Formats: sequence, C-alpha cells, structure tokens
Amino acid sequence: MPHPKTRGKGESPFWPLRRSRSAMVALHRYVGLVLAPLLLVIGLTGSISVFRTELDRMLNPDLWTTQSQDRHLPLSALVAAITKAHPDQPLIALEYRPAPGGTLHAYLTPALTQSGKSKPDEIFLDPGDAHELGGRVAEGCCLNRRVLLPFIYRLHYSLAAGTTGLWIVGITALIWTLDCVNGLLLTLPPVTPPWHKGFWRGWKPAWQIAQPRNALRLFFDLHRAFGLWLWVLLLGMAISGVALALGPQVFQPVVRTLFPVAPIAPEIPLPGGPHALTLDDAEALAGQNAENRNWKARPAAIMLTHAPERALFYLFSDTGQIPAGFGSPLSTIALDTGATVQANVPPEGKLGDLILQLQDPFHSGRLAGLTGRILVCASGLVTALLSITGVLIWERKRRARRRARLKQPRPIPARQAAGNG
Repeated sequence: MPHPKTRGKGESPFWPLRRSRSAMVALHRYVGLVLAPLLLVIGLTGSISVFRTELDRMLNPDLWTTQSQDRHLPLSALVAAITKAHPDQPLIALEYRPAPGGTLHAYLTPALTQSGKSKPDEIFLDPGDAHELGGRVAEGCCLNRRVLLPFIYRLHYSLAAGTTGLWIVGITALIWTLDCVNGLLLTLPPVTPPWHKGFWRGWKPAWQIAQPRNALRLFFDLHRAFGLWLWVLLLGMAISGVALALGPQVFQPVVRTLFPVAPIAPEIPLPGGPHALTLDDAEALAGQNAENRNWKARPAAIMLTHAPERALFYLFSDTGQIPAGFGSPLSTIALDTGATVQANVPPEGKLGDLILQLQDPFHSGRLAGLTGRILVCASGLVTALLSITGVLIWERKRRARRRARLKQPRPIPARQAAGNG
C-alpha cells in the first residue's frame, strides 16, 4: 500500500481494487476461458429461441397455418378427438385458442412404435374440425426443418442433454452471475473510488471503442464496452438462467429464505359442495377466476395431470400469444371435486413472489413486449461476442508473452562465463 505522502492524486486507502486487481483479472480470465464454449452456444441459441415460434412457423407453415376459420369447438370435443386418434398417448397440454389463421397445438405422452421408433408427440390440428394436420417428435434431432427450432431451444436450456444438461446450464449461469460482477469491477478505475471527482473521468474510456491501434486493442474495447452497455441485461439473464434451470433446487429456496413470500392460498371449494367437473365446466370456472381478478381474456391453453386429476389453465389470451408484462394468469382446477387449487394473476404477492414471477418474463423478453424480446435477442449475441473476444484477448496476450520470452537473451551458464573470463 502506498505511503500517504506518495499516494497518487485521487487514490484512496479505502478503495481495494488496486491491491486485488491482479487476482480478479486472473479469475476473470480463467473463468471466462472455461465458460466461453458454453456461453457461445447458450448465447447464440438463446438469440434464436427468442423468436423460435415465428421462425418455426416460417419453416413449417403446413403445421402452423391454415385457411380454416376457428369454430371454437368445445374443449371437451377437442380432447376427445385427440384421445380417439392417440389412445396410447395421453394428452399433456393443448393450446386451443390460436390467432386467426393459426392451428391448435398439442403435446402428447411420448411413446414408441412396435419397431422401437418414437411416435409423434407434438401434433397440430385444424381449428375448424380438429382434424390432424401433422406432427413431429418434440425432442427430435437435429437439423431437418421439422425439428430444427425445438432442437435449438432444447440446446439452449439444457444443451440437449436432459437433466444433466440442465445442471450444467444452471451452474454455468450461476458462475456467470458472479463473473458479471467481477467483470464490472475490473472496468472501474483501479485507484480512484466513486466518491472522488476524477472517478467518472477515469471510467469514461471503458464505455468507448477507441480508434484501434491493433487487433488486441479492438478486441479489448469491444469486450469491455459491450459488456458495460448491456451489463444490467446480461446480469439479469444470468440470474434468470439460474432460476429457470435450477429453480426448485437452488433459486426458489434462496429467494424464499431471503425475501418474504405470501403463504400458499387454501383451495377454494366449489359452491354447492364438491362434485366432478367436465373440462368445459373447469374452463368456465377458470375463466371466472380470472375475470374476478379483472382479467378479460378467456382461457386458451390447458395442461392435464392425473392422479390427482387436475386441469391447469396457463394461458388466458384471445390471440393465442402470451401477453407482455408478467404474463398470464394461472388457474388450477381439481376435476374430481371442482375446487380451485390455484388462482392468481401475476404480479401479485410479496417481494419474494414478485422476484419468482419476474424470471421467465425477463429471460424471454416478454416483460417489455417486442422491444424486450429484441433486447434479449441482442443480449445473446453480445454474450457470444464477449466469449469470442475474451478468448481472442487471451490468445493475443499469450502470443505476445511468448514472443517477448524468445527475444530475451539467454543467460550464460556460470561455468562458461568463468571459462571466458
């Protein structure tokens, strides 16, 4: 630590970055090198995945579009038609209120043919009469147009490696979160703390891309400036990546420990006593639950579970699109008793609940509508850029150090020096 009399102008004994900078640089360098391949894949596939539905519709218009008018067939009739066509593949989810010109979209339980091949478990139906337009294996591989976009999305959130991939992505996002903070600190003036006048003047160059003197300088400026301009977004993407990949295992317990959350609401019994409901009755009840909370759109998607029999209405939309903001209401109906197990319209609850509800809308960009999706798409490209420039910076510096060592004169052995003397 410099003596107070020799300390430079603007330097403070309470600003520790100068002493710890070399360790922070080394940590940032090697963490970045380890994470770079993963962040490159996750960033690029994430940028594509933001608009995966639109891109999938372009690649597979025969599945996603139709000339038929939506006749708004009863939900029970749609489920009955799917069950009749696929008796050995119970329905998991159905999006049944498409935009004009769109199709119905259903997910079935995966199954195999007698020869051991996977049966299509993602099917598309005509909204006019519910006849099947086509299908595909939801987790098919890899590059044909039918399964390309689902494969890219699966590559994004789990590296297409199932539960193991989810853990890898989640741990990567967790380390990336910490490295984002470390990276920000490294851009700050190392000797001038924020409470001194010269701080902002010293930090200003970090936000700029100067006229490059060489390739190394260009890579460094790109790496630092893009990381700063989008730092808040990149940090948010890293945190929400942990939430989506390791929610029940890591993120949710931490949030519930650190922040207040509302108690789980009790079930709301069916007026008139418990009795079994049809899917159409459950849909009407879910719509009423949303309307009671000032949500006007009707239920548009359902997820079914068995033992116990539950119907989760997870999308309330008249256009078939997930609304901007915090998303859609959720309403879970017990089909055997008619009780409302869950009914909420986010954002609601205490601070911890809001943090949990924020993660998916933020990560997908839907929080800010189309503008948010464009920003999230850009953040994926910047993540890839930071990964590439980080590796290039390391490689250029390594090459420069190697050249410097080669130019240094070799020391003369002591015995040889004595002989020459």
